[in-house]
Amino acid sequence: MILLITGLVLFMGIHSVRLVPGGRNAMISGFGAGGYKVLYSLISLTGLILIILGKIQAHPSTTVWLAPEWGRMAALIAVPVSIILLVAAYTPSHIRRFVQHPMLLAVMLWSGSHLAANGELSAVLLFGAFFLWSLVSMIAAFIRGDHPPKPPKGWGGDVVAIIIGVLIATLLARFHLYLFGVGIIG
Repeated sequence: MILLITGLVLFMGIHSVRLVPGGRNAMISGFGAGGYKVLYSLISLTGLILIILGKIQAHPSTTVWLAPEWGRMAALIAVPVSIILLVAAYTPSHIRRFVQHPMLLAVMLWSGSHLAANGELSAVLLFGAFFLWSLVSMIAAFIRGDHPPKPPKGWGGDVVAIIIGVLIATLLARFHLYLFGVGIIG
């Protein structure tokens, strides 16, 4: 569980720099724009690797609660939607304009639905941390007054987000057992 917690601290810590007033700007001043991006990427990647290894190592862990029957169905519905939102966060789309913070909402849906479907301690720690981080980050973004970009002229970005999101969700469902040790299909 130490690897999982260390990974979460690194990943969430670097992704929470914007939550500290002036934190991001201070880091950019200290390391330069390029140095900050490299440091951010290295810490993020290290944290992500430790999260994955830590979750694999900790599984199975103590059961905190028995997941409700509807939790699995919630994840089966929420995950494809969250992946579409994640793709939409990086494409000029009406989805991005309407949702305002699609990446944060994607993380909330993904982690919240996985939290509902999993009751073991390592899952509660992993998905609970991501859910709380995305909730706090979304509130902070609204407080900062972050606004979505202007709407695009066409619907191409929306179509791309939906097609790529559904494709990734399908592949993820197919290979979930091999990637994360838990079967989704079959």
